[in-house]
Amino acid sequence: MNRSFISLSAFRRFHAVGAFWLMAALTPMGVGAAPDAQRYLPAEAVVKEALLASPGIQSARAQKEALNLRAQTLRTGTAEFTLRANLQQRRVPASQERLNEHTLSLERPVRLWGKSAVDGQLSDKTSALAEITFNDAMHEASRELMKLWFVHAQAALGFSQAQLQVNSATQIHQLAQARYKQGEIARMDLELSQAEVQRTQATLQMAQAERDKAATALTSRYPSLPLPAQSPKINPQDMGDFADSQAVLKQSFLEQNHELNMLRLEAERLQLWAERARLDRMPDPTLGVYSARDRNGAEQVTGLSLSMPLSGSVRRDHALATLADAQAAADKVRRLQHQLSAEFDQGWIAFHNQRIAAAQLQSAADTQQRAADKSRKAYALGEHSLFEMLMIARAAHEQQFAASRMQLDMLESLALLQLELHQIWDFDL
Repeated sequence: MNRSFISLSAFRRFHAVGAFWLMAALTPMGVGAAPDAQRYLPAEAVVKEALLASPGIQSARAQKEALNLRAQTLRTGTAEFTLRANLQQRRVPASQERLNEHTLSLERPVRLWGKSAVDGQLSDKTSALAEITFNDAMHEASRELMKLWFVHAQAALGFSQAQLQVNSATQIHQLAQARYKQGEIARMDLELSQAEVQRTQATLQMAQAERDKAATALTSRYPSLPLPAQSPKINPQDMGDFADSQAVLKQSFLEQNHELNMLRLEAERLQLWAERARLDRMPDPTLGVYSARDRNGAEQVTGLSLSMPLSGSVRRDHALATLADAQAAADKVRRLQHQLSAEFDQGWIAFHNQRIAAAQLQSAADTQQRAADKSRKAYALGEHSLFEMLMIARAAHEQQFAASRMQLDMLESLALLQLELHQIWDFDL
């Protein structure tokens, strides 16, 4: 009587099937078919509605409006008209006269030396920054929602697998009960099968708690987003490879990345601020007109006034400091570009390795399930012990759970890649 988990012939078949699946994984799945993660995810319209209703995006919208108003302020300038009034009384000792006099003036600083043009460019950059900041907030919220959704999907998968284990253990217990009534097994085996049912039921309770916890985390952040009834069942044909090369897609990713573009734009703004500070070393004059009424109106005076600050070392130091800030921002752009480039490569490698691993694990799960089916038949014929059958069945469930979990990990890696490439959930304005 053969009591091994998997027979020698089954072991050889496992390696043959595993080699086939490995070659299939290394060959692009679904030749000519682009990867399709969206069909397993919530619809874009539903996701966008949930994001726009979230407090974080509402705050981002308010920040966008504030930046746009600041951009308008930069264009119009901060200079204001100043109205001055001067009242005085003149005393003439010789004649004992008291003469009332007053002066009114209206003054305003004037932007010269090309400062108005630079302020207009700063206004344009600030408006662009407002747009990209809001888009980045939407993108970051989309990534957060996606990760929460996959946490719930993983928990739902664990709950489904736990239910299957309970059903399998219950069937085995019913089979043991039938054999016990016929006097074919000892009571200890019956209790062993009952203990397996109790173990799987406890596992089911823990899995349900994890699923409910993940659902609460998702619905509390995005109440309008509907929860999936169960974890998605993934079709390997939807996991085809990208049509473009890694280098082409990485370049597209770096060109569209909000964080990098924000930093680039901020570096450009700081360069303009440095130019503005350089121009500020030449102070702006203040022009005004005034009218005076002297000697009780006997004399009327009108004229123009001009005043100008005398530039000191503060303006020079401020210009040099702003130029250093601009250089630091440019260095941050290069550093972030290298960091994001490495992160894209890591995500790319993770997805393609997970494709291979998912195929291998599914092959192993199928082989293990066949072994479990044979073990159950062997137990019914009295050729396997209950303990062996339980262990083989448990291994089959664990193997299938590992395969399904790897498929879900692969889908998450694909979805995140497509999200970063703006192929799904692209809500840019």
